[in-house]
Order: sequence, then structure tokens, then C-alpha cells
Amino acid sequence: MPHEIHFPILEKLGLSGGEVLVYELLLETGRQKARDLVSPSGLGRGNVYNILLQLEAKGLIFSIKGKQTVYEAAPPAKLQDLVEAKIRSAKQLETDYSTALSSLSSIYNLSTGRPAVQVYEGLEGWEKVLEDTLESKTEICAYLDTTIITDDLAKINARYLKKRVRSEVQKNILIIDTPETRKFFSEQNTPFTKVGFIKNFPAVFSSSMQLYDNTVIYFSQTENKKISLVIKDPLIYKTHRDQFNWIWSQAEVVDYAAFRES
Repeated sequence: MPHEIHFPILEKLGLSGGEVLVYELLLETGRQKARDLVSPSGLGRGNVYNILLQLEAKGLIFSIKGKQTVYEAAPPAKLQDLVEAKIRSAKQLETDYSTALSSLSSIYNLSTGRPAVQVYEGLEGWEKVLEDTLESKTEICAYLDTTIITDDLAKINARYLKKRVRSEVQKNILIIDTPETRKFFSEQNTPFTKVGFIKNFPAVFSSSMQLYDNTVIYFSQTENKKISLVIKDPLIYKTHRDQFNWIWSQAEVVDYAAFRES
């Protein structure tokens, strides 16, 4: 009777049915000639030889040359290579999906007239949404409360600033005019950054908003929860951008790129 597959996980790791049969047989029986695997596997002779070559290429078996070549299974720990390949593939898929999502959402908006809304929770979501702004084709406009940029958020912000400067993405920030906020930005002294200082602007609101490419991002936090809300809609974006532009016109604007060069 042909061998039956005992470990379906092997197929989940990417082995074909034939590869699983031959690999399991070698695990169970030890060294074998290719011809001795034909009958118990239920596979044709040519298939067995091809499968042995494929398994050897994947590092799951090895051949021992002699009068007649025999094959032996590598230790099962070698399967870890397949696990790691799957993990890399999954991470790449996530990256490719994130890259395509913006375009897919734009197509969806155009065809349905509905805004696309995404919600992320936690620090990882916060950082992901920030990094998405680095793909902006326009300047980023933001309202900021510097009091929330502490601890882990300060580390995320520092990483983001480095990437934004490398990507040469301009950012215009509106903020209340206080000695503390002036000190905050003079210490950062970041290129590609303009800050509009507004007297009597709301000082502490535990949130921020960013505007770019028909997208509105809200960052909100409490002691126990951090939420990032992304809305892609040209009308909602325009409403907020018009408001931003008017407030910006009333602000004392400091160009930190020029300040850095002086």
C-alpha cells in the first residue's frame, strides 16, 4: 500500500504532495536508493528522481554518492528554513499590500463616492500611519500638541523625523506659541519643517491631525489607548485644508530649514 501523508504541516510549508511522501519515507526508513522509493510512494520512477532533486535543492535531503547513489533525510530542524521563508514572504506581502492600499482606496473612492476609513490601535499602528505619510506627493500639514510626544511616542517621532528628512518631505505644523513649544522646535531644528506659532491656540488636546494627498489623519490618545484614524476623502480633506491655510495665514511662521542653514 502506498505511503500516506502523516504531517500535513509539510504541505503548509510549501512542499508538494509528492515531496512530502518522499521526505516522510526517507525520515521513516533511513537511507534509500531512488528505485526503492518508487513502490512505497506510489509515484512513477521519473517523478521520484525529480522529487529527490527538488528536496535536495531545498536542503531537506542529501545524496551519498557511491556505486549507487543513496538518499537520506536531513534533520527535521532544517524545516526551519522553510518557516523563515514563509515569514519573509508574509512580511513582503504585508508591505506590498500597504503600498497598494492607497491606490486601491483612491479607486474605491472615485467609483463609490464614499470615504475610505481605517482605524489602527496601539503604538505600532501609530508608527505605521506616520510612515505612510512619507509617500506624500504634497506637503504635510499638521496640528500638533507637543505634550503628547514623550516616552515611546518620542522614540517613534525621532525615527519618523529621520526618515522624513531623508525623503525630503516638507511638513508645515501649527502649534500654540509658548516658550515650551519654541524650545521644543529649536532643539529639534529639523530641515523640511516650517512651524506656524499661534498665540492663544488650544494648548493641550492630547491629539493631533495631519493632512496630505486627500487624506486626513487623526491621532488620539488617552492613558490606556492610542488610536490612529485615517480618512481618505477629497471633500473632507479640502475642508480641513482650507481651515489650516487660514490659520496658517495668521501665524508667525518659522522656517527651520533656513534657521538650520543660518
